[in-house]
Amino acid sequence: MSIVSLAICNDYARDRVLSAMREVLAPLGGMGSFVKPGQRVALKPNILMGASPESCITTHPAVMGATAELVREAGAHPFIVDSPGAGIPNSIPSVRQTYKKCGFADLGIPLNENLEYVFSPAPQARITKRIEILKALLDADVIINMPKVKTHVFMVLTCAVKNMFGAIPGLLKVGYHSKLSTPERFGGMLLDILEAVRPTLNIIDGVQGMEGDGPAGGQIKSLGILAAAPDAILADFVICHLIGFDAGMIPYMAIAQKEGLCPRDISEVQVHSTDPIEKLMLPFAPPSTLGAKSGLVQHQFLRRLVNPMLNYALTLRPEVDKEKCVGCGACVSACPESIIKLIQGGKNGQVAHIGRRGCIRCFCCHEMCPHKAILLCKSFLYGLINRHQI
Repeated sequence: MSIVSLAICNDYARDRVLSAMREVLAPLGGMGSFVKPGQRVALKPNILMGASPESCITTHPAVMGATAELVREAGAHPFIVDSPGAGIPNSIPSVRQTYKKCGFADLGIPLNENLEYVFSPAPQARITKRIEILKALLDADVIINMPKVKTHVFMVLTCAVKNMFGAIPGLLKVGYHSKLSTPERFGGMLLDILEAVRPTLNIIDGVQGMEGDGPAGGQIKSLGILAAAPDAILADFVICHLIGFDAGMIPYMAIAQKEGLCPRDISEVQVHSTDPIEKLMLPFAPPSTLGAKSGLVQHQFLRRLVNPMLNYALTLRPEVDKEKCVGCGACVSACPESIIKLIQGGKNGQVAHIGRRGCIRCFCCHEMCPHKAILLCKSFLYGLINRHQI
């Protein structure tokens, strides 16, 4: 059985994070079990956008710094590499600015600015037979995946598996959202990427996470742990247990369970923790998108005719809060269907407008808005049908 290790860490004080990092890696054999002297080690954080550490949108710099320190103690050479969210251009100026906003520029850790990518063939993949991957990740000797515990309005959870979507360069992510617009297909693609760019180690920032309508618009929640595991799927399974989520409701975890890559009961995982796992559990509020009923019509002909209308009425829809929108255009860049545009209005002269037709409910606009100006609204019918859903 693969081990998932947990360690208590209640805040981001440097010494406390470093001590907890040593503790969480000890049952796995320490950092030296994963990196060797002279190796180049890619630290892959969750960088959704340029956001301050206090916002809990990105992996905290204290966790990045502690990991880099242990990598250096093992004689290896760490560097930070990621491609930010779907609405951010893959350019050196934008990447530099994003690193700086996230608090990584002052850590003394080299920051990757090589934006080249290669096409990685994946003939055995479920969904994506050819994947565009950042060359810097593939050139690294070791990849340490460093996600943050957050809910996600499309995938329900974003943690170790979802974090590897950052291997796809910049705006190319938009195409994946457009082509793989259902949670099941998108979830299958995430597992394809994980297998194409499999990290050697996963270290999870669960000191503070996000609940509700994450990954950027939710509420901060203090889970108070660091987690580490060689297996990203098992790491996410244990995180689901800690925050009170049934792993089967996470699209990619449901696929993993069906394929035998993930257990169905926590007793099947070897969890190492100084405290009983029950004491570390803290329920997170799920995203408001969870539980919407769709696909209600089962007859094939009627399903093709009626389901689009039902799905439109029975799923949340993104709408612009004109009081918060500053017309920055982040949602325009992030929209895979190009149905969002800037029009005259709003306090800055322009405001985002979301077209009624063509929305695939991927919620990229909500995810990428730096001002929390994209709301997830429900129809009357949605509220009526889902009034008993959590």
